[in-house]
Amino acid sequence: MSDESDSDFFEARPVERRRLRSAGAGLFILVGVLVGLAVLAVIADVVVRSVVESRAAAEVQTSTGLDDVEVEVHGTSVLWQIAHGSLDDVTLTSGVEGDPVVVHVDVADVPTSLEGDSGPVTGTITADQATVDGLEALRQQGASLALGDDAVTYSRSFSVPIIGDVPVAVTAVPSLSDDGRSVSFAPTTASLPDTSLQIDLTPFLGDFATSVCLAEQLPASVTATALDVRSGEVTVDLSSPGLPLTSSALAEKGTCS
Repeated sequence: MSDESDSDFFEARPVERRRLRSAGAGLFILVGVLVGLAVLAVIADVVVRSVVESRAAAEVQTSTGLDDVEVEVHGTSVLWQIAHGSLDDVTLTSGVEGDPVVVHVDVADVPTSLEGDSGPVTGTITADQATVDGLEALRQQGASLALGDDAVTYSRSFSVPIIGDVPVAVTAVPSLSDDGRSVSFAPTTASLPDTSLQIDLTPFLGDFATSVCLAEQLPASVTATALDVRSGEVTVDLSSPGLPLTSSALAEKGTCS
């Protein structure tokens, strides 16, 4: 009987190995299916991300008039963010170094419906000399502005005591004022460029001070936080607690006090 029992035991073992092989094959197929689904999910997320970025870029171009706007949606899964109704972090750019205007803006908590307000916004705008010359605020004052390193030179007509109205060239240091809504110019030198008269205008420097309303060029909730003037260009850092995402709301500009 011992021989028969041993024989039965050894005959059963190949069956267990076949079952193990079958289970292993099934597990392998399951893993393959899960990997395939994961790949499809990644592809779907990439496609959706691209669509969202393209749509957002088109909306921004329509709302702001900027050209060549690019949008980058950050985060591991756009599908997950869409399901929650908000994009965690979005970067908007327009232009590259050397262009007349270069814009870089980071926006948090952007509603996917593109309605209501976003979360906090920070950004930077760099503009060249020609763009600055075209600002309506300067044209209204009848002034021209030349950008230098940490200083500007502007020319306009001033009423000088005894002499009357004369064109004066003023070199001034710019700084932010009115809680980031304006740029003020503190004169350091002044001269009469179109005359041979040698007049010391130092006592009148305070009369040549002026300011430009920056808020009138920006959406109502945006203020400037830093100003950097270099030869031929100016860079302004911007901030907002939140931006409205409709074209009509974005078109509303700020005011100065």
